[in-house]
Amino acid sequence: MSLRSRSRDYGHFYVSFPHERIIQVTLNRPEKLNCIDKTTSREIQEIWELFDRDESLWVGIITGTGRAFCTGADLQEWNEMNKAGVVNDMAAPGLAGLPRRGGKKPIIAAVNGICMGGGFEMVANCDLVIAASSATFSLPEAKRGIVPVAGCLPRLTRTLGLQRTTDLVLTGRNVSAQTLYDWGLITRVVDSAADVTGVAVQVAQDICRNSPDAVIVGRLGIRLSWEASSVEEAVSTLADQWYPRLMDSPNFSEGIQAFVEKRAPHWMNSKL
Repeated sequence: MSLRSRSRDYGHFYVSFPHERIIQVTLNRPEKLNCIDKTTSREIQEIWELFDRDESLWVGIITGTGRAFCTGADLQEWNEMNKAGVVNDMAAPGLAGLPRRGGKKPIIAAVNGICMGGGFEMVANCDLVIAASSATFSLPEAKRGIVPVAGCLPRLTRTLGLQRTTDLVLTGRNVSAQTLYDWGLITRVVDSAADVTGVAVQVAQDICRNSPDAVIVGRLGIRLSWEASSVEEAVSTLADQWYPRLMDSPNFSEGIQAFVEKRAPHWMNSKL
């Protein structure tokens, strides 16, 4: 099913298509700093699952409205659950379907403002992160007797290193977008929050100029090297299982033929 044909009537976010091959999810609960309740989390998770199955869409973007990108889970809802004795499970793929998402297509985080708690956990597993220079980031869970267990700790440790991740998690302090750019988490820092989404769309369009099969398999190879226990295991999986599938796709021969004929390639939607 095409995501374009679905209802776009959601309570705390909206879905748009800034380009024919790009889907954007915009968190829209500014009065609550875009915190995410359980219903919203499940709805966005379903969007990403459908995105991976929709051949016409190649890149996703997530951003927010107002002062915040996302301040994580709705703790008022958590408080009511605690009072009712309801267990809040942290099963994969986590808040809004992102902290432990595998997926097959890239998602860009366009961080427009405050990014904390579960919002930071979401960003830690996105494929690219573009942030406003005014955006701030923190993992303040320890200040509330919580630990960010939804997936970011091992991922941030691999991205930022042991001591920097320890600094963030055990102090709960705020850090700037520039700091996280210097540490290697953020891809680009944008001067104005109003321009963040536009830059994310430009980057997504750059990706969409390439073979969608190559994007899927290239992303997989990067993820394997990031998460697998062995470099050689990651290389073998990519070379033995996925490269043959890439070569069998029409986009493989199209890219080479277009180069020889000195023309732009005509990509087909990926069947991988």
